[in-house]
Amino acid sequence: MKKIIYLLIGCVLLTSACTVTKRRSPMAAVNVQINLNMDDMEYIGEVTGSSEQHYFLGMAYGGRKYYSGEVYMPGQFVMAGLDRAVKNAMYDALLSKPDADIFMPFSFETKVQKLFLGKLKKITIRGKAFKIKTK
Repeated sequence: MKKIIYLLIGCVLLTSACTVTKRRSPMAAVNVQINLNMDDMEYIGEVTGSSEQHYFLGMAYGGRKYYSGEVYMPGQFVMAGLDRAVKNAMYDALLSKPDADIFMPFSFETKVQKLFLGKLKKITIRGKAFKIKTK
């Protein structure tokens, strides 16, 4: 009987899986410099991403766990980048213009609704998307 239970548990563990999707917009470190003018870039448009996340006792629950986006800055520690609501909103913004090479976020709007033992956070990110012209 125990062998059957172990076999069933093994089958369940082998067939379960998890998928994580991340979009990232890399930024150069402060000491690296790329000389680009506005003539070298093509303005694609304004991007907007939004997210809604529930928290209970400081821990995020619900929402989208496996889709996140970041503006990657090597050597930099950004506290907002650790928040799931910010990462989900950034993912939406990056996904709205998938052909963009450069994404510059310039506005974060955060609305926090305090609840009993928790909170509801709504974030909207706006930015500008550019594509590098090829010659």
